[in-house]
Amino acid sequence: MTIPITVLRALVGCFLALPLLAAHAELPRPAHGLIVKLKDAPAHEVAQSAAGAARAQAEQGRMRRVLAEAGVAADLGEARMRPSGRSAQLLRFARPLAADEAQALAQRLRQRADVEWVVPNEREQRQQLVTPNDPMFPETTGNLGQWWLRPAGGSNANALKDRMRGVPGIQTAWGTERGKSSVVVAVLDTGITTHPDLSAGSWPRGYDFVSEVDYANDGDGRDADPSDPGDWVTASEKASNPLFKDCDVTDSNWHGTIIAGLVAAATNNATGVAGISWGGTVLPVRVAGKCGATVSDIVDGMRWAAGLHVDNVPDNLNPARVVNISFGSSAACNAAYQSAIDELYARGVAVVAAAGNEHTAVIRPASCNHVVAVAALNRDGFKASYSNFGPDVVVSTVGGDDATGAWGDLLTDGGLLTLDNLGATSPGTAGYARVFGTSFAAPVVAGTISLMLSTNPLLTVDKIIAGLRLSARPHVTSTVIAQCSASNPGRCLCTSTTCGAGILDAPQALVYAQNPAGYVPLTLSAPNIDAPEVVVAAARGPDIAQSSSSSGSDDGGGALD
Repeated sequence: MTIPITVLRALVGCFLALPLLAAHAELPRPAHGLIVKLKDAPAHEVAQSAAGAARAQAEQGRMRRVLAEAGVAADLGEARMRPSGRSAQLLRFARPLAADEAQALAQRLRQRADVEWVVPNEREQRQQLVTPNDPMFPETTGNLGQWWLRPAGGSNANALKDRMRGVPGIQTAWGTERGKSSVVVAVLDTGITTHPDLSAGSWPRGYDFVSEVDYANDGDGRDADPSDPGDWVTASEKASNPLFKDCDVTDSNWHGTIIAGLVAAATNNATGVAGISWGGTVLPVRVAGKCGATVSDIVDGMRWAAGLHVDNVPDNLNPARVVNISFGSSAACNAAYQSAIDELYARGVAVVAAAGNEHTAVIRPASCNHVVAVAALNRDGFKASYSNFGPDVVVSTVGGDDATGAWGDLLTDGGLLTLDNLGATSPGTAGYARVFGTSFAAPVVAGTISLMLSTNPLLTVDKIIAGLRLSARPHVTSTVIAQCSASNPGRCLCTSTTCGAGILDAPQALVYAQNPAGYVPLTLSAPNIDAPEVVVAAARGPDIAQSSSSSGSDDGGGALD
């Protein structure tokens, strides 16, 4: 079977295609209700017993009294309630709440002694899709391979295509471990499409957590079908439907298929491309439809993926050890995210999240505690032009570096070749694409963690994070490139305070996994990357002059490509 490769698709940011160098200022977006946790609220699992059902009814009554006393009911009418997370309630009103209105109501409720926390149920956005400007790039002979899987190496004397200073060395790691089916990686995303290069027939069924019919695009709310129906938004929808007025006009992006392919595309099958943990298992958890994903759907998807109970959803009998999430926004980590992540942490489930693609501060949920936040590098090992950075980053790895920025025409690396779908709206022909973004750096780390857990299933989240840090190679150096900062946010030199402990080293991460207590980190010198193209690029001045954009919209959730 011959399957086409698409013209380069660069998924960089929480949003869809935008002008390559345009700042994407974050606009306030409506909230789809509030997520409220009352103090001493029991876990929703308690409601499964007869006594618990009475307690749950009493809790709903308590919530209604809180809303009435706070004046919320008088302003918005009776709220519809649905369990959210472990013991919070999602409150839905007759209409969406304007951003400032939601914040004001949340603040009013937070002032009450009987309220533990309140979070607007915002819609998180997918990371911005950037299309490289070289239309022949995906079809250049000799440059369609998966360079990002090759062994690390190369010197300044090598041509750019042969320099692999930023890659994790997956091909080398395969000599130790190729992944075990018992290790499940949950991909919280747009769902997946049928592809001959995915072993989805042997994977757990997964689940669709998109609860709002208007955005789900599959005719219903939550259901047992995690397939991706497409998330396109037309100009007509945006203009005529108030629900879509804050959405970006876009074709479908097939983001979940791309992520699943990076983690575990079928390998050694004489078809298409390879995946990182090609013996591992992917659990597709659909949390995003048109316009992104709500916080409540992401939180419920995370908890379900880890084997925790979610009301009105069959329990997951194939709990994940790794959760990959490439949706988020620039607001601070909130209580809904952190409480769910803490639950996953307690169960030994590693949450991997993209840092974001606006060359500024790390976005949520990557900024939450106990999360493996991932920044993106290019093949030479310095920060990719778009990648966010900061002290929240745990480790960095390749995410593809596109042709944007002042240096892009000299240093673009062609992106990460992986699976795709060629349908502009509904699913079409299975295909392949080259992609760019922290959304794609994150699953490189998630796939590596899958290999680590295949080597040693007893690793805790703390040990996984420690292993990634201890085994990382040092960040590269240069005499012509400046370090990353607010005034130099494009292609720049990483440090341990901006891009994590170092460059992901998959082979060494597996050495650590075999014997964490006895692991001795390699003593390595940081490679100098003053190759001819780098020197010429640096002479042009900063790749991007200053940090001028924030992470994506904050109406709930966007993909972090």
